[in-house]
Amino acid sequence: IRINPGQGIAGHVFASKQLVNIKDCYKDLRFDPSHDKATGYKTESLLAVPVTNFEHEAVAVLQAINKHGGAFSAVDEVILSTLGEHAGIALRNAEVYKEALAAGDRANGLIRMIKSLTQDLGTQSTILTITTHAGDLVSADRCTVFIVDNRSEELWSISTDSGKEIRIPKALGIAGDCATRGDIMNVPDAYADSRFNQEFDKVTGYRTQSVLALPIKDEKGAVLGVIQMINRKEVDGEVVPFSDEDVQVMETFCTLVGSKLQTS
Repeated sequence: IRINPGQGIAGHVFASKQLVNIKDCYKDLRFDPSHDKATGYKTESLLAVPVTNFEHEAVAVLQAINKHGGAFSAVDEVILSTLGEHAGIALRNAEVYKEALAAGDRANGLIRMIKSLTQDLGTQSTILTITTHAGDLVSADRCTVFIVDNRSEELWSISTDSGKEIRIPKALGIAGDCATRGDIMNVPDAYADSRFNQEFDKVTGYRTQSVLALPIKDEKGAVLGVIQMINRKEVDGEVVPFSDEDVQVMETFCTLVGSKLQTS
């Protein structure tokens, strides 16, 4: 179930950061009965409290529905508010733990990548090596490394599934715009971007959401290739946009692999 801040009673509590105790929800204009209608459930009494972080920003809402024996009491308000405070601390601890895991994964990914790039690899093997490690650094579901072919005005890569060569026009799509302009492209919603080609998703059934494309440059600033990552995933599998930290990590990555591509 997803609702917007301000929508329904839970949304109101989230937006206002104020406790709400209602005896009869159907007499409250803020109540959204759509869930009751869809499920056949009957909501009567409701108690909801905001869950806040250390900066007193709302991060969640704790909601109790239909107390046995009547309406929620003042004691219930104290108990649920206390639970809300503990929930805020638990959520923050979970966030810190998740950030620590992500930092560790990124550090290990960079170490593995640096070790692999010290090997004497050909161009195709280098592409596959970069593809493997780049996605791990920012928890991307998919990653492709495109090499610029200035003679044919194309971008080419190697499919990690079949090992076959892939070629697209140099200026095509988000990766092409990245190669042409030499700029970082961080797209939170691919379908809202006119450069995105939806054909691949239609053929495969895959759903592209977030895209991050970065240019790989040589020492003089010429674009050698593009690293394009698709669908950054959280620990729970939710797809989210790539963050500023992801961009910074990948900029460092691109700097390291630029010299390797020049000599491969």
